[in-house]
Amino acid sequence: MMNSQTVLQSLSSSELLVRTHELVEDSRRVEADLLVHLGEIDERKLYLERAFPSMFAFCVGELRFSEGAAYNRILVARAARRLPALIDAMRSGRVHLGGLRLLAPHLTDENHREVLAEAAGKSKCDIEELVARLLPQPPVAAVVRKLPERPAAPPSPLALPMSAPAAPSPRSEDHRPAMAPLTEETFKIQFTAGRTFRDKLRHAQDLLRHRVPNGDLASIFDRALDLLIGQVKKERFAIGRKPQPESTEPAAECSSRRIPDGIKRTVYERDGGRCTFTGADGRRCAETGLLEFDHLDGFALTQVHQADRIRLLCRAHNQHAAEKIYGRAFMERARASTCPGTSPQPRLL
Repeated sequence: MMNSQTVLQSLSSSELLVRTHELVEDSRRVEADLLVHLGEIDERKLYLERAFPSMFAFCVGELRFSEGAAYNRILVARAARRLPALIDAMRSGRVHLGGLRLLAPHLTDENHREVLAEAAGKSKCDIEELVARLLPQPPVAAVVRKLPERPAAPPSPLALPMSAPAAPSPRSEDHRPAMAPLTEETFKIQFTAGRTFRDKLRHAQDLLRHRVPNGDLASIFDRALDLLIGQVKKERFAIGRKPQPESTEPAAECSSRRIPDGIKRTVYERDGGRCTFTGADGRRCAETGLLEFDHLDGFALTQVHQADRIRLLCRAHNQHAAEKIYGRAFMERARASTCPGTSPQPRLL
């Protein structure tokens, strides 16, 4: 009898993707039915008969949900008893469970169909912005304050020299995003920094008093980011760098992997600063980080830098393209030899 792993390995790539999509659709239908059942259990207060003081305790204690999963499902299930359209949105896959949880407190008999239609197909971040438009929040005050230091845990007297290190204690899950929308156009941005950063920030405030008299942090960060983005674009993609005279000679073999600045600028601007990989369904990769220059014909094979044969790819798709040209086994050996014992750092191909 074949196990599930053997069955999966026997599937072609297209069969595997089709089967995965079928499972996703099944899971959405099951999740929608589960929400309906949870709503009915909650309505009948059956958790009391099972010796649980609340629906939340029942979901965690008897159904073995995590605290976050229990909270999300209960909130959506309760809202769905009032607005059944939430179940339809879940079952059809138009809006995911996390999105429904964010929207549920803000849905009314009058607005829910319009809001659910607008949320269809959107990510959690997009839905957070939609919620911020439904319920704008006031601006937050700019604050720089010292956080209390956490004392280091004393070493255990029972620790043995050859014993394995203890696993770190799990951190409490924080569902607050790093950049939370307050209104359609404003965001709360929060992070922790060290003393050196604080000192640099105060220095920047002092230097900019003639331009930013009140030392507004948002204005200073905005200016700093403009400078940083410009600097990195210049370093990586030659954007803003003084153009050098271009050679009129046809592209020739080159032993150096360094791509001329003119070609970098041309490729970056042509590709819009975004990965160009496009799937069989016509969808283009949306990644704008970890971009690398990829030689369509493989630089190791051609030794030629030519703008119309170079494209931007994110790191993952650059490695994927390299494996198509050189083979997975070759690329795995190359990555292992380049960075032994560490996470591989792909080269520009």
